[in-house]
Order: sequence, then C-alpha cells, then structure tokens
Amino acid sequence: MKLLATDMDGTFLRDDKSYSEEFNDLYNQMLKQGIQFVIASGNQYEALVCKFDEEIKNDLYYLCENGTKIVYQGKTLYKKALKKDDVKEVLDILKQDQECMLVVSGDKHAYISKSFEDKKDFISLFMKNVQFVESYDDIEDDILKFSIASFDDQMEQRIEKIQKQLKPHLKLVTTGNVWFDIFYKDVNKGTTLTHLLEILKIKPEESGAFGDQMNDYEMLQTVKYGYAMANAMPPVKEVAYQVIDSNENDGVILKIKEILKGNY
Repeated sequence: MKLLATDMDGTFLRDDKSYSEEFNDLYNQMLKQGIQFVIASGNQYEALVCKFDEEIKNDLYYLCENGTKIVYQGKTLYKKALKKDDVKEVLDILKQDQECMLVVSGDKHAYISKSFEDKKDFISLFMKNVQFVESYDDIEDDILKFSIASFDDQMEQRIEKIQKQLKPHLKLVTTGNVWFDIFYKDVNKGTTLTHLLEILKIKPEESGAFGDQMNDYEMLQTVKYGYAMANAMPPVKEVAYQVIDSNENDGVILKIKEILKGNY
C-alpha cells in the first residue's frame, strides 16, 4: 500500500466531529512504511486542515470541495470551476426554494445568504471560510460547486425536483444526512484522486480509500482497496472491496492498524 485516502464526515470523523487520539502515532507509522495519507472531502480546505496537528497538516494532500480542488501545503494544484452560464442556471433553480440553506462554494470563500446567519454554529461544523451576502448574484469568484442543507423532512422530494431541472452535464449527490451537492458530472473524488495518483506516480492497485456517502462512490471504485463504513449507503457498500466498522467505532483507525500489518 502506497496511498490511503479518506472521507471525513461519517467516515474518519465520529459523529461529534472528533477522531481517535491514536491517529498521530499511526500516521507516523504510515510515513515509515511509505504510505501517503490523503483527505478527500466535500468540505473546504480551511475546514479540513484545521482538524490536524501542526506537524501533520502540511504533509497531507487535500481533495476538497468534492474533488473540485486539490490543495497541498496551502497551494492549489488543481481546480475545476463551473462556467458562468452554469452558475447562473443552477442559482436560478436553487433560489426558488427558500426553506433550505444554499452554500455557493467559491475558490476564495463559501457564500451564504445573510438570512441564515442565525445558523452560524451549524455552519462552523463544516466551513471556516464563510462570507454572508445580501445576494448570491453579487459574488465575484470562481464557483466550484453548490451545497444545499435540507433541514426539514423534504430532502428526497427536493432532490427529485431539482434533478429534473438540471442540465445533463451536471449532477446532484448526497454528501451527508442533510447535505447534497451539485457540480459537474465528470468531476468527483474518483477522477480527482486519479489525477493525484498520476502526480505522485502511484498505481490504483497500490491504493486504498474509505467512504460512506454517494460522493465517495467513484473514489472507492478508483482504487483496488475501497473500504465502506458499516454506516455507509447501500450502493457504496456494494462497490467496496470490504465493509469495515462504523465511524463511531473508529473503523478507519482499526483498518489502518490492519493495513500496517499487511492485512488489506
């Protein structure tokens, strides 16, 4: 094994957003065995890098914003922004629904309507670099994706309605219990991980990945060793090399221990 990539929420992180204190020691063991550790998340770089200790965080590669961006040591190695016409069309669709919270994820910041400032505590769990705006139309930034938080019990109906209005080259994927994202169909954690593997000259058969949601689906198929959490969505489990323990039981940590012993 030369590379391990992990999703964060519902995978590496427990439900309270913590992770095992054993990780730092395991990370050093991975380094000694020549294993590169990669974070692959729907979240912002700024919200991911702060999760790790100072001596570790800059050694990690971050596939952030659902694979629309790769960051290493604070520098963007790759990004796939939406075209302006697509941004306008999707905004027109999403602005019809005032009940859900829209996050416009840009290269510089995440942008949220000022009408949701009362949800700052919730937002801070997922994003650290946020600007609250009067109007989404005034944003001047490269837009990577759209994230929608559905706080009511209408998520499935909302997804179905939006999907019918999206152009064929755009896709909608669930990224959490209340979240779903919209971005280009040909961009995902899998395609971006393939790009990173080429940069690092590592083969897919020398790589593993951990995930739980549909935005991890392609990533688990990209590598030989795709590990789905016990709490993963059924389709994710179906394409996995192996189903491991849940995020609450530190499934990723337990599997890393096995991998370090050669048990893939």
